[in-house]
Amino acid sequence: MRRGVGRGRAGLVAVAIAAASCGGPAVFGLTSDDNNPDRLARALAQRPALSAPGPLNASGHPMLFAAVTTAGGEPRMIAFDLSTGSARWSVAADVRSRIVAGGELVVAVEGGDVVAREVVSGRPRWKHPLGGDLVGIAADATRVYVVDRSVYGARPTWRLLVRGADGHVLWQTNASGPLGAPAAQAGWVMVPFLHQWLVLLDGRSGDAVTRIRGVDDEISFVHVTSDAAFFGSSGGVFRLDDKAASGERSQSSFGQIALPAPLARAGYHPDAFDPVQAGYNAADRTCVLWRASDRGRFQFQDGRVAVHWFRFVFGLSLDGTMHWAYSHPRTDLVASAHAGTVIAAVSAGGEVIALDPVTGALRWSGRVDLAGGRVIGGTFDADGWAPAVARQPADVAAVLVSIASDRDARFDGIKEMVLGALGRLPGAEVTRELIGIVRDPRLPARLTDAASRVLIARTDPAGLPVLTEALAPITDFVVGSEPASVDVLARAIATLGGAALDPEPRRAAIDALLAHLASPATPSRDAIAVVSALAAIGGGAERGPLTSFLLVHRADPDFGGDSGLIKVVIDALAEHGGAAEREVVRFVATDGRSHDAVAGYARQVMAGTR
Repeated sequence: MRRGVGRGRAGLVAVAIAAASCGGPAVFGLTSDDNNPDRLARALAQRPALSAPGPLNASGHPMLFAAVTTAGGEPRMIAFDLSTGSARWSVAADVRSRIVAGGELVVAVEGGDVVAREVVSGRPRWKHPLGGDLVGIAADATRVYVVDRSVYGARPTWRLLVRGADGHVLWQTNASGPLGAPAAQAGWVMVPFLHQWLVLLDGRSGDAVTRIRGVDDEISFVHVTSDAAFFGSSGGVFRLDDKAASGERSQSSFGQIALPAPLARAGYHPDAFDPVQAGYNAADRTCVLWRASDRGRFQFQDGRVAVHWFRFVFGLSLDGTMHWAYSHPRTDLVASAHAGTVIAAVSAGGEVIALDPVTGALRWSGRVDLAGGRVIGGTFDADGWAPAVARQPADVAAVLVSIASDRDARFDGIKEMVLGALGRLPGAEVTRELIGIVRDPRLPARLTDAASRVLIARTDPAGLPVLTEALAPITDFVVGSEPASVDVLARAIATLGGAALDPEPRRAAIDALLAHLASPATPSRDAIAVVSALAAIGGGAERGPLTSFLLVHRADPDFGGDSGLIKVVIDALAEHGGAAEREVVRFVATDGRSHDAVAGYARQVMAGTR
């Protein structure tokens, strides 16, 4: 079995072998001159030069073609001109597929027909019945390519049908194994085959140009921009260049990113073999938005990608580190695209946005007039779109806080990821926001627990005054004050024990901790955290108060019954104190008035057997 073909594909290969032996078409057969570097190099050299980034439609304007439903339930297609911020046209159209644009035409399945409309007006140019179940559509300046699947008897057949701009059939070819959704560029049509091959055909004649067989990965999509072509799978992206002939990651222009676990199901491109993804669907709301540099070795543009996740867009470096975030109010973003210069997206409510790929700044916003309806899905033809408006990037911490505090229960895993990113940002305000999340009673326990862990792990000394301020209230029944999250705050302070702390904030923190230690209302869990924090940041100032605490409480049955508190108090004196403190521990160990548990642990410490 070839590498790159898993068990799930073996049955398909066997079926195709049997069909090919009965006279299957050569262009989609199982035997061919695969991965021929000379043939691929010659083909690339003869291919017309790709244009600079720009829209593919003949108007030259960056466009959004959207499938919408009006308030009355009428399905329509809208062509929205991004350069003017207004609709060029809106027509009744029961869109059942993705919309594709090429040259003078915009094409989609409407009802049961493939319909080609004029880009400038939306007027139908031609329509023909769809021959089977749709797999995918592509278009270039002069041709429309449709892959469909039909079943005759018990045997499915996949077909690539090509029509000219006037709707006449130019050529077609069949395959006895699965074909994926095609892509068209510079006179070629490119079709994934059997999850393992990328077949390149001459768009004019249907003649084979060359084939690439995936060795390390299956091939589950092909993707084109105005200036490049790519293919790949959920495992990563290959550039279609002369290195692609190897079919191997190590020898090709290949790129992949390390997505954080909550974003792991985001895909680089819709799966070309999944019939659901022939139309707009939920996967359009969980996708990786990327471009690749055209210089030298494969690199994602600016060393970053973005991930569209329902209402949010996250800017990530290739190791998964988050650099920026965008949160769209109220409604999901239902379609998005990386246009090279901006990241474009449209919401279900018709808001259209353009984000800076590097900073996440909102560079432009507009609205599609839906007359109370909603956007079902959309296709951006907007390569090179560069809105002139420049805005300052949003405060990353503020955006992350808004996401973490969002009431939408769908995103609990995302919120935990966001809290981790928030915790890595410096600054006292970040500490303040995390404390607010920890104390928010409206949030689920899973989220406040995650915020607690992030707060405790922070090592930013700038947050110490904020932690001290939050720790200041103690239980006072007269004035009605009551502390909150003392154990979390104290543990967060303890984490700062290894940092260089300014004397004044450190002294204030010690005083606040001692106030809780002295309060009879402080519960054991809080007291244990308080003592640990004093030992971590006290620098000796904690020795006297902890000595007094031990001597006063050594015979107290409540203290004697709290093994955790006994341990941290005696350990703090024995490990961080001097000769005088160790002498106190020795005294407690031998004094007959000491509670048995207190004396017993003190003896273990002095004997080194704890």
